[in-house]
Amino acid sequence: MNQETKALIDRVFDEGARGASQPREVIIALLELDPASEEVAYLKRRAAELAHIATGNSASIAGAIGVDLCSCDMNCKFCSFGTAWGLVEEDVIYSKEEIIELVREYVEAGVTTITLRSTEFYDLNVLSEWLADIRAAVPGSYLINLNVGEMSPAMAEAAYQAGATSAYHVVRMREGIDTPFDVRLRWQTIDAISNSPLRWITCVEPLGVEHTNDEIADRILENLAHRPYTMSVMARVNVPGTPFEGMEAISEERMLHLLATLRLVVGTKVRSCGMHPATPAALYAGASSFTVERGANPRDTTFNEEVWRGFTVEEAKALIEEAGFVCRSENPDPRFPAEGKPWWKVGDPADYVMPDPTGPCCGRRS
Repeated sequence: MNQETKALIDRVFDEGARGASQPREVIIALLELDPASEEVAYLKRRAAELAHIATGNSASIAGAIGVDLCSCDMNCKFCSFGTAWGLVEEDVIYSKEEIIELVREYVEAGVTTITLRSTEFYDLNVLSEWLADIRAAVPGSYLINLNVGEMSPAMAEAAYQAGATSAYHVVRMREGIDTPFDVRLRWQTIDAISNSPLRWITCVEPLGVEHTNDEIADRILENLAHRPYTMSVMARVNVPGTPFEGMEAISEERMLHLLATLRLVVGTKVRSCGMHPATPAALYAGASSFTVERGANPRDTTFNEEVWRGFTVEEAKALIEEAGFVCRSENPDPRFPAEGKPWWKVGDPADYVMPDPTGPCCGRRS
């Protein structure tokens, strides 16, 4: 192993554990390493170590529900919903009652976060109105994350008041090129979320073989500047029938390299990192979360009545525990305690440690 590279990785680890993030040149230096090298194997080990530190050995499972399978006139090149691709032959939309039953199944299986994902123009007011009914029908300390269209500050505040705990929003790789979106509008929504009581959840995605180290480093730094609660990496699925059909897919080896780099360079300023689609190796390269998906999926051409690609909550939980994490909400919202008790008094007290109010991981933001 190159000793200079090892020393760099160790320095980044030490600084990250103290709450520091890294400059662009360091991020690029790590991204330029060979994914199959000894150095990246060491990078992944150190990233996994930092994941346990940053989360207090917590890991989470998000149960995603694709609310509506509908064609979308935005025609993002990587999305199977694009009207121009003609892949959506019939609209399929979950009712409130169906969503409540799916939430119940997820929570009873051990999911810690429910993600409600809609197409771009699905009415956020409808989802917000349903949140109180979901909370009433399925009590518990689980979080509710919204993955929806653009949002104003007032909409973000209203979603929080209705019972949401976070919102996922992304400036995608090559936004405005592979998508028709105005990058400024995407950042406006992100600021609306980040400046509200909601936690902002984001990702570096959708990643393909053509994306450069410079592009990836810039996206990481831009995201950090807007104060994310969690940040992950996601591979692009080159769905047949979309413009990316037949293109070489980014390798799992490279994705694990990107994940490990992300986990180290953001330090404990970011609570949790993940990798999607899920793979067990991610938990040994800096990940502390998995997502299980049902319903509409922009990375598929069918409505998934069962879990996407057969990856279940039970499997996710077993893998998390095998990797030495405790499967729980990494920072529960005290508005929604389990069984009517404050979350820090539920279960084994050793498993629920109140955050250090001066520490880099305390609360919603660093």
